[in-house]
Amino acid sequence: MFTYQYAQPDAYHFSLDSIHLAEFVASQLQSRSDLASLRVLDLCAGCGVIGLELSWYVRALRQFDFVEVQETYTPYFNKNMAIVNRPELQLCWHPMNYDELQDKQWKEKFDLIVSNPPYFQQGQGMLSPSEFKNRCRFFLDSNFTNFIYAISNSLKCGGQAYFLLRPLLHHGTDLFSELQKILVPMDLIARKITQLRGTDVILLEKNIRDSFGFSHS
Repeated sequence: MFTYQYAQPDAYHFSLDSIHLAEFVASQLQSRSDLASLRVLDLCAGCGVIGLELSWYVRALRQFDFVEVQETYTPYFNKNMAIVNRPELQLCWHPMNYDELQDKQWKEKFDLIVSNPPYFQQGQGMLSPSEFKNRCRFFLDSNFTNFIYAISNSLKCGGQAYFLLRPLLHHGTDLFSELQKILVPMDLIARKITQLRGTDVILLEKNIRDSFGFSHS
């Protein structure tokens, strides 16, 4: 199943979707020769399992950043760094809202982004009495559009982002169609590349610009 016995809050356990996403992304990276130079972001990281699993499957990766809005996860991430116990890794924890990734300081910082973001928009489904659980499951601290803008700003030209997306058709929402509309002004291309346990895996690729400013796929 997963490679380490991770520390995580009793109130909310990470989904196996995150574990399968890390394994899938690892399979997509095996042929690359530049792994040691890649800077990886685990976005909406929780206790860090996607990035940490990826570091286990692809041992050549060295640089990982983790962005998570809920500071409740900080001690669990620190415990998981100790469990992984690989001093050669550069693991940087950022307890902050991903909206901040739209700032200039984060522009084109990451070669690879992986994420299992909240699945539901506000107003879709029943909220829990637990604010902590709600913030894990729903876009409450920001919204899906800003999630995509954060990826767009922080992903390098030529970079890739893999994230999980539930269609939510039973809620009257086609999130992939919404994604396509959000991407119209951006140098990003979105594709559904597989499904994991009924959830789509989306690949966003950022076009490389030439010296004249034109984009190339």
